[in-house]
Amino acid sequence: MTPSKMLPTNETILRMRFPVVFARIMQAGEQVSPDCYYDEEGEKGSTLFIRRGENAFPAYGSRKPQRLIDRWFKNLNLTPESFYAVTGFGDGSHLRKFLSEIGPDSNLMAAEKDPAILRETLSRFDYSDLLRDERFYLGVGEPDDAFFRDLEAVALTGVREVDRVVFAPFYSLDETYYDRMRNEMVRQYLVLRPLMEVNVRTAINIQQNTFENLPQLASAPDVGALEGRFAEVPFILVGAGPSLDDSIDFLKAARKHAIIACSNSSYRKLVNSGVPPHFVVTADPLSPTAAGFQGVSVEDMTLIAPFSAYPEIIKKFQGRVITWSTLNPIVAALRARTDRKPGTPVLEKGTVSSCVLDLSRLFGCKKVLLVGQDMAIREDGKYYSEDTSYADSGAHYNATERVQHLPGNTLEKVKVESRLFVYLKTFQEFIALFPNVEYRNLAEYGALIEGAPYQTLDEALNWVSTGDSTLFDEALSELFGEKQPEVDLPKIFSSTIQYVKKVMEVSLSAAIQLETIPEKFADLNYANNKKVKALEQLAIQINSTVDTSEENWSILFEGKTKGELVNYRRATKKISGPNETWNSLMRNKEYYWALAEGCHWLLPLLEKHLSKEDALS
Repeated sequence: MTPSKMLPTNETILRMRFPVVFARIMQAGEQVSPDCYYDEEGEKGSTLFIRRGENAFPAYGSRKPQRLIDRWFKNLNLTPESFYAVTGFGDGSHLRKFLSEIGPDSNLMAAEKDPAILRETLSRFDYSDLLRDERFYLGVGEPDDAFFRDLEAVALTGVREVDRVVFAPFYSLDETYYDRMRNEMVRQYLVLRPLMEVNVRTAINIQQNTFENLPQLASAPDVGALEGRFAEVPFILVGAGPSLDDSIDFLKAARKHAIIACSNSSYRKLVNSGVPPHFVVTADPLSPTAAGFQGVSVEDMTLIAPFSAYPEIIKKFQGRVITWSTLNPIVAALRARTDRKPGTPVLEKGTVSSCVLDLSRLFGCKKVLLVGQDMAIREDGKYYSEDTSYADSGAHYNATERVQHLPGNTLEKVKVESRLFVYLKTFQEFIALFPNVEYRNLAEYGALIEGAPYQTLDEALNWVSTGDSTLFDEALSELFGEKQPEVDLPKIFSSTIQYVKKVMEVSLSAAIQLETIPEKFADLNYANNKKVKALEQLAIQINSTVDTSEENWSILFEGKTKGELVNYRRATKKISGPNETWNSLMRNKEYYWALAEGCHWLLPLLEKHLSKEDALS
């Protein structure tokens, strides 16, 4: 059997909406499915068959496939506003039925194990309508992070339930695969949803902070200057878990041998205990993170932070800040427009400790020790160390109900609540990526972190004894001694200001025109009306304006516009009616208002921090 070529309409949309799926189909090359094939000889044309040993049978039955599909869907117990993965793509007919019946607030993912049979289906049937539908998602092959990349979009729609729907003919081909896919989908969603909600909720803070911090950080050194320089120096990541109270003497002895790094949560405890870290990391853009620096000296201390860190903290460390840049289009534009290489990204995944952990990877350290990373609540409810901002408010103790009981380092089971569980999984996934690095966990009564076996404090001190942390101190002195380039921020971002002004002008004008269109145009008789056709053409003007600068669009999108576009997507799912032309106009109107609102918020911020007048005042 010669593999078929996908229909151009399907391939075009697949490349655009599902690049991972397209890549995996291409990687399959000329492979053919061992489980399914199409019979072209029957009276019904292309019919999908399933192999069972030497036998084969039609995947959708030998009589009336649509009746089987209708009966299957009728017996499903579905919840509105949910996200479901249906087992197997097949010839797509059961998916088309599913999507046609679920409401506008639900979403469907076709989960297919075999890219070869997916290619054969897309070579025979035009599924451009299905592939274009914003409620439809597609995953194929190994159910890894890439398989679920589009869950980020679903996570912002506020679905009630995430689960798998079994379509038995394809589920039975590999029940283990589809069970694993279901479990990973649920896990990914539970991790992604809070992260994406925070991402949208804090987008405004991130842009405000970045613009406010630019004068202090535009010429600050990038953390990439330290990349790969400390393979022989151990790294100690200090968290604020309760075991930190018992680890101070170890840290005092280990400081000359290892780089000690912490976040704002454990910084005060270390300084007040006479163990100043080699650097401190902050990443949260919100004001509560400043509590970790109150009442404690930061003199001569180095801060490593993104441009979006809380500005009051950046001011405290002025002249001693090293930056990173993860998916910040403002910084990307700054560096590109000053002919500097891109800023160095650092992992930002729910906890600042993940940033510190990634810095150990960036520095090239081959031995990494975790101190105060308990990931568990002690039996007495102790959650965090003494002498931290958590202790100030009594938040260093927590209830021990509604927890998971997971394996501990020295205890059979420890109590892990939901947020700590996410952190635990984040650490385990990160550690698994670097088998050539040795990780050790020193939290005696903490949760077991796979890949980071428990080590006593005495064993750990002996383990790091050959390291020399003065190499890191010398590198910092060298880095801060280098002269950094001066930048003219108003000049660099003048094109961004003009871009936002133009997008606001055209989107606001279009939104007002559609807002004032008479309701009578919703009638089918007006579908070809000249005024309606003219209003349809507004989309061309808006899109062409938005597309004039991908760099400036990224800046506009990553602020308030991001949340406005989330609201736009939710609103458009409720737009329905017999006149698709009218529906399209109403969807466009929501889009134009989203753009206008985003521009209206961003423009004063740009002018406040980056206008010529502000720079001269």
